[in-house]
Amino acid sequence: MNGTLRNCRLATVAFLLVCAVPPPAAAQEFVCWPIARGDTAPRLAHRLTGNSAAAYTAAFQIRDPARRMFVPKSQYRNLKAGWQACVANTARPVPSAIVPEAPAITSAPLKRTAEPVPLSWARWPSDAVLAAWTAASFLFIVICTAVAVSLAPNPIPPPLQHAGDAFVNAFARPLVDPGSNGPPIQTRLRFIRRKQQLEISIAPGHGRRYPNLADHKRNVEYDVTRVMGVLGDRLVVSDRLRAAGKWVVVPIRLAGVKQTGVK
Repeated sequence: MNGTLRNCRLATVAFLLVCAVPPPAAAQEFVCWPIARGDTAPRLAHRLTGNSAAAYTAAFQIRDPARRMFVPKSQYRNLKAGWQACVANTARPVPSAIVPEAPAITSAPLKRTAEPVPLSWARWPSDAVLAAWTAASFLFIVICTAVAVSLAPNPIPPPLQHAGDAFVNAFARPLVDPGSNGPPIQTRLRFIRRKQQLEISIAPGHGRRYPNLADHKRNVEYDVTRVMGVLGDRLVVSDRLRAAGKWVVVPIRLAGVKQTGVK
């Protein structure tokens, strides 16, 4: 179980890393120009593409040369001098010269300090990213589904369910106190599929101390033997009694069913 949960955590990390890869919006060549102090994304987009609304499309990007990466569009309100405005070659022909806007722009006009060079690093392997993202997503879903199934309680077969209910009733009957409104014991049932056995967990009712293996081990063993005799030879105790916190665990199985998973 620990190994399965560990694999699920690893798959989750891989899934998040794949999801963190920028979408292949940059899966094309860009031509870039330096940004001057005071420039804004809409004005730059208008100068380079003729449409200020293009600032928030995939064909227009702001690049940070120092980090060699495109700046998230959420940071377009705070452009820094030294960054670059980039336009995809497929968006429109790259202008051979930048014409400054009207004097309403107080910043220095964009100037081409060098012949723009297509950003070869901006070519993202979109097919590989998509394949990796799909594989990681599928692996994440499969592993987490397997974990959920393994953690879900196994349904108890009807014969063992009836046997468990009969065991609980027979065990509790002598312990009933007419002067008490509460049940004499607490119980829970759990089916172990690989062993084909039912674990009957019994704990003292509110304000009581019996049953427990610390103080009443022989009495508990006697009561279990008594109850098994009442239920007949169709059931057997498949393993020794054990304590699990406040609970006494009694494993039983049908006498005609071969037990598996134990030596």
